[in-house]
Amino acid sequence: MVDQAAALTIHMVDVGQGDGMLVKTPSGVVIAIDGGPDRSGSYADYIKKLGITKIDYVILSHAHSDHYTGLGTAIGLLPKDCEARVFDPGLARPDITGYQYIRDTAGCRYRSLTLNQSLLLDPKLELSVMGVSDVPYPQNDGTGINNTSAVIKLRYGSFSMLFTGDAQTEAEKNLYMTFSMQLAANVLKIGHHGSCNATGTSLLKAVSPTYALISSGGPTDPNMFGHPHCQTLDKLRTSGVHYYRTDQNGDISVISDGKVFAITPTRGAVDVAACPRACAQPSDF
Repeated sequence: MVDQAAALTIHMVDVGQGDGMLVKTPSGVVIAIDGGPDRSGSYADYIKKLGITKIDYVILSHAHSDHYTGLGTAIGLLPKDCEARVFDPGLARPDITGYQYIRDTAGCRYRSLTLNQSLLLDPKLELSVMGVSDVPYPQNDGTGINNTSAVIKLRYGSFSMLFTGDAQTEAEKNLYMTFSMQLAANVLKIGHHGSCNATGTSLLKAVSPTYALISSGGPTDPNMFGHPHCQTLDKLRTSGVHYYRTDQNGDISVISDGKVFAITPTRGAVDVAACPRACAQPSDF
């Protein structure tokens, strides 16, 4: 049984095809991690639903619109100071109006993340940056921008969760080679919405999560990518990892007192096997 008085709560918001998460610490610090595409205002609505009127920090995993668009609402609830409060990998995209709006709105509160950085956002939490790049790779395209994603490990007591943004195979290989012995976590936020070009077998083995969370679009949301791909769900089942997914389970909450944790979906069952499709060119390592 989770001690509610000492609870850390992590919300994966059902933003459709995108990522949007909120973290509330036991001391009341609120951290927004990505904000979804916000086509329907779902992220902003969820903030209101929780009764949140102040957000302390914002972390954008990488500069793609299905992660940053909804963060305007979160940044609007930040304190009006010049403390470091808005973080991302540091890839400048001045040609992209939506992304530049996030930078401009953050103003003097913006900082770029660095590898091995410890984010001191709450004294009860350890937040370690295990992966990040301000240069797309292996080339400057959508995949390259995904690979700039900030990979952050959160630890609270004996509970831990790994956030991976949209990191794909190349970024996962770097992560594994650098931190293979430090990746173990109770919960894994699956990279790139369950794409077959993420969640490498070696990485999954190193993290060895009990549960995985997947954020992807459902039947009422444009999901041209077919996420989560069948290959990814097969890997999770083969590895004995249970999973929840926003397209089937709606909003998903993880709560922990630093000793035990529980996961609660809005609807549906755990480990739903249905997948939109397999992808034609999976990658793995």
